[in-house]
Amino acid sequence: MQPNFEAIIVSKLAEKQKQGLLRSLSLPSGVDFSNNDYLGLAGHFEIAKTAADAYVKLGAGSKGSRLLGGNNKIFEETEKWFANWKGTEAALIFNCGYSANLGIISAFCGIKTHLFCDRLSHASILDGYAMSNGKLHRFKHNNPADLENALQKAEADSFKLIAVEAVYSMDGDVAPLKEYADLAEKYGAMLYVDEAHSDGVLGPGGKGLVAQLGLENRIHLSLTTFGKAYGTMGACVFGSKLLIDYLQNHARSFIYSTAISPGAVVAMQKAVEVATRESFRRESVLKMSANFRQKITEAGYDCLQSETQIVPIVLGTVEKTKKCHAFLLENGFYAACIRPPTVPNGTARLRINITAAHKETDIESLAETLILYIHSL
Repeated sequence: MQPNFEAIIVSKLAEKQKQGLLRSLSLPSGVDFSNNDYLGLAGHFEIAKTAADAYVKLGAGSKGSRLLGGNNKIFEETEKWFANWKGTEAALIFNCGYSANLGIISAFCGIKTHLFCDRLSHASILDGYAMSNGKLHRFKHNNPADLENALQKAEADSFKLIAVEAVYSMDGDVAPLKEYADLAEKYGAMLYVDEAHSDGVLGPGGKGLVAQLGLENRIHLSLTTFGKAYGTMGACVFGSKLLIDYLQNHARSFIYSTAISPGAVVAMQKAVEVATRESFRRESVLKMSANFRQKITEAGYDCLQSETQIVPIVLGTVEKTKKCHAFLLENGFYAACIRPPTVPNGTARLRINITAAHKETDIESLAETLILYIHSL
């Protein structure tokens, strides 16, 4: 007798449980170091009030996809404002960063397209590729030489897309964007940079790593997400009018999705205005992150090459990571427990996200608790 679908699903979940990889929803408790609200704006009164007023005035929903009745003057005005903010010709709002990456990668990856992405690229980039007919090349993490080696093997007349992240969400390190821009120009490739974890925190006015490195005119497309540093929701892609027009016609996640609510769009812009004005937030985040990283690396923890507000603590095995996670919980701290397949085998870790909502005493107490844990082993 053939097993029914439920038996197969039970077996798959049991295997996850055996590996220590079964996930379940939980509520953060104690001092939360797991969220991405880097600037502490999710509870900002001015942003929330502006969004609430917009929902009352414009309604709860957009009523359809933007190409079929769901467009609104607010979308177009905000996209123009965003493009001016980033210094690009055009911008296009998506429902979230994941949706944007699905649409962008799949839209440009045709049969004669070569996609080059970092081995640590986010799942949304790889999922976008899975929707395409292109050829995938995954180069060594933050390794321009390995990228060039892959570029040399692609047909000279093929469409080449390099897709990288500015800051890697599980490692907290920054990409060598200048070297990537050099290679894109050398091999006639399009360069796309996902700034999900750098926008708001890095660069002049919090405009991200691209702006920090002065590469605004050398990056073809970039992405800002608003559900992280800006504390709201949604995403926006920036580039030339040509590329944005192309996405409007080829990005399936844009074409076939009901548009984000107008109130959420208003909140996105207000969050950028507040973050730009309140520069103390990103200054505080970077200062506290550097202090925390120094203390725990001196204590013997492996933080990889982190130099941002994301501080990984690599413990290796799933068992060791879960034990340290439990110890922190017992002492009033909540951190993300990151396990394969999110990170490579043998690199399970705690991910500590420093935000402007934290106090310096929170950071010091967390460091002391982690040092206490090492001494208890």
